[in-house]
Amino acid sequence: RAPALRGKHVGRCAGWLAVAIALGVTPAAAQTGDDVLLDASKGEIPAPVIKQVACGTDPGTVTRKPFAGGHVFLWQCPGNHANWIQAVIFATREDGADARLLTFPQAGKRSAAEELSNIRWFTARNELTSLFVDPETRICRTEGRWRLEGTRSVPRLIFWRETRDCNGKRGWRTLVDRR
Repeated sequence: RAPALRGKHVGRCAGWLAVAIALGVTPAAAQTGDDVLLDASKGEIPAPVIKQVACGTDPGTVTRKPFAGGHVFLWQCPGNHANWIQAVIFATREDGADARLLTFPQAGKRSAAEELSNIRWFTARNELTSLFVDPETRICRTEGRWRLEGTRSVPRLIFWRETRDCNGKRGWRTLVDRR
C-alpha cells in the first residue's frame, strides 16, 4: 500500500509542479528528451519544412524529434477540444533539406490524411498512432496505427479500428490488423 501524502511532501510536490508549469514543461515534453522546440520568431524552422505544410496555421513553434532514422517536424494545425491536430513532416537531416509531408492511408478512404490527431510515438518500432474523435459523425471515434517503412520512411497502415461510441468503451470494429 502506498504511503499517504502529507504536509511537507505535498508542499514540495506542488512547488515542483508549479515550477514545471511556469517553465512550460508538459507531459509530452517530459516523455521525449530528444525533442527540440524550434522558434518561428527566431527563424529556426527550416524553409523546406515550412513549404510542406498547407493546414492554414503559422505556429509559434514546431517540434523536431528523431524518428525512423531521420527527423519528424510536428506542425500544429487547427483542432478542437478533443483533437490536437498536427502535420508530420519527415526529413533525413535536422536542417530539413529533404523535407516532405507524410500522408497517412486510412481504412475505407481513397485519400490519405495530411494531418493526424492526438499522436503517440513508438520509436523502437518506427510506429505512431492517431486517435480522432468527432461526435458529429456516425463513426465518432477512430484509431489508426502506421509504421514508417523503407528507405523513404513511408507510412504503412498496420491497424485501424472505429466505433460509434464517442467514449470508446464499446462497439469497436477492427478494419485493418497487420501488426
